[in-house]
Amino acid sequence: MTDKNTMSGKTPISRRGFASLLGLSAVLVASPSLAAPASIRGTVSYRERMALPPSATVTVQLIDVSRAGASFSIIAETTPLPGRNVPIPYVIRYNDRDIRSNRRYALRAEIRDGRRLLFTTTQNYPILNNRRETTDLMLERAGAAPRPEPDREPSLVGSWVVVDIAGERVTDRKPPVLQIGPDNRVSGNTGCNGFGAELRVNRREIDFSRAISTQMACEPPIMRQERAFLSALEQARGYDLSPRSNQLELRDRRGRPLMRLRRA
Repeated sequence: MTDKNTMSGKTPISRRGFASLLGLSAVLVASPSLAAPASIRGTVSYRERMALPPSATVTVQLIDVSRAGASFSIIAETTPLPGRNVPIPYVIRYNDRDIRSNRRYALRAEIRDGRRLLFTTTQNYPILNNRRETTDLMLERAGAAPRPEPDREPSLVGSWVVVDIAGERVTDRKPPVLQIGPDNRVSGNTGCNGFGAELRVNRREIDFSRAISTQMACEPPIMRQERAFLSALEQARGYDLSPRSNQLELRDRRGRPLMRLRRA
């Protein structure tokens, strides 16, 4: 089994953290001499009787969930090779110097086929610091976005691929992707870095906050695209969702278009 772990790959930032992410291009550097390796072993499963497609990928993360009501930060992650059936064994390695006795930790996992989310954890799996170590994770199938009721707004839940930012089309090779969960948690990829945030929606008002992001540097055009994407999320205060065309448009506080996305 191939195991790829990222140690301390994400860092929580403040309410206005998007602004500080715009100029971020540093690559994390870990010192082997300070490493104090530890590991968690377990399995990933789901109840449906179905085989995974050959292109499916599995991600298991050790996360810090200490801040009530805030997005988590990632301590380490692994991407085991899934095969086509479950249970899928995993080993997630982390640096135990990153673990604090006064903080709370948990495990989360997801299975994707390309950009499409197939399965994800929907319950809490606490781990470490003398908590019951539940290392066998049961994932739930990610359903399609629910059909809107007659007098309710259409749902934003689902995966969205960015088409253009400020009228400029994004690169087809690495378009930013936005995943909105039913719990108003946001995750995705800027085309370079993975990120997470929280979402607040009230009628046609929208606000992204409490951002976290990995800290990798990519090619200059991709980094410019990343900065434009994060800037658009920071400025977004309204949206227009067209169920027929499956397109989402984010707007600033004056109603000017910032970014256009299509449902994946």
